[in-house]
Amino acid sequence: MSSVHGNRTPLQAEVVEQIRRFSAGVVLFNQMVAEKVGLHPTDVQCLNLLELLGTCTPGKLAEGMGLTTGGVTVMLDRLERAGYIKREPNPDDRRSLLVRVTARKKERLDVHYAAVIREFDAYIARMPEAELKVVVGFLKQVNAIRVQAVTG
Repeated sequence: MSSVHGNRTPLQAEVVEQIRRFSAGVVLFNQMVAEKVGLHPTDVQCLNLLELLGTCTPGKLAEGMGLTTGGVTVMLDRLERAGYIKREPNPDDRRSLLVRVTARKKERLDVHYAAVIREFDAYIARMPEAELKVVVGFLKQVNAIRVQAVTG
């Protein structure tokens, strides 16, 4: 969010502005949903990441979220009390646990995203495959830049 922009063309500046608007909108929308279901916004993102990763260890979740293992433990305690996740013994390592989303409870959260997801799916269904490939490449690179900024 720096004012240092170098020599951006108007189109490049527009791309950056739209990314910033998208990012802010997503954060605010997720915060609104979290408040509606009585969760912390980070808890909602933890559930999102768990869906992306699948069942995983708390350590892998901490790494994916950029949080300490202690912070993840506190968050998982909240999510387990609220019924959104289950912690189970790891059959591959008796010293660790696996975390999985409780699908039935998660449905109560998903209903708040349903309309946006429907509209988004309809939009990308109309996009030519070549354009989708460009978008995917762009987003992969943007995500890599973000990860690099976080992990150094």
